[in-house]
Amino acid sequence: MQKENIIINPCQPYVELGVDNVSRLDMPKLGISHFYEFSLGNKLLHELKAVPDGSIDLLFNIGRNRVITFISGTVFGVKKWELGDVGLCFGVRFQPGQGILPRELSMDMLVNDDLEIDGNLFGKNLTERIAMATDIKSRSVIFMEAYRDFVYGRPDLSDKEMINEYLVNRITRANGHISISELQEETNYSACYLRRVFKNYNSISPKQFARYIRFQTLLDKLNTNNTRYDELALDCGYFDEAHMMKEFKSYAGLTLEQYRKMQRRI
Repeated sequence: MQKENIIINPCQPYVELGVDNVSRLDMPKLGISHFYEFSLGNKLLHELKAVPDGSIDLLFNIGRNRVITFISGTVFGVKKWELGDVGLCFGVRFQPGQGILPRELSMDMLVNDDLEIDGNLFGKNLTERIAMATDIKSRSVIFMEAYRDFVYGRPDLSDKEMINEYLVNRITRANGHISISELQEETNYSACYLRRVFKNYNSISPKQFARYIRFQTLLDKLNTNNTRYDELALDCGYFDEAHMMKEFKSYAGLTLEQYRKMQRRI
């Protein structure tokens, strides 16, 4: 894993749009993108939506007498995200295609699903220590210390793991705008072999991952400027504006114009 670089900050816009008291702390280390924390407010049960990002989310639901931990892989399209019935959530979002799992878990178990787990799989007494902390900064430090030991305690990467790492980083650096034939030429491995290796570690194909990265690149641009749609399509690697519009609605669950109106209401 490349531990020193951050390439993209995966975004889940419905968290920012749909919950109370959201805070975020960027932490571009060990394959982590950022930490986030929010309150579920007065409602006893919250249901948000997740969008494709190619990432793993680890969520600690902190209640008065218990902590429930969920881990989620990327979704395939806009999907309900059940958050449970406790008041405070502390989340860890990994960079796309990164994040090391305990041996008890696999990507096949996580993709397009939310799995309740023992949060202590990532560190001894981790859930208790996170629950006892008083703010997002303290919780992030606690998690980073535990996860650092977890990461550096792993064996060196195998040849296949290094191939997968290369593919993840290359696709992400290209903002999803790269073909399997280009990856084949760069690596001197067959397209079939590259697809097999990538799917073995990520449970999605390189093409799916590239689309999710392209979508996340579009979300980032929508959050930072008011570029015309035809220019956005070109910048993000879509065939044309119509292609961008269709894929955005499939992944976000609403049109680009509806999304921008929602942003303006915040």
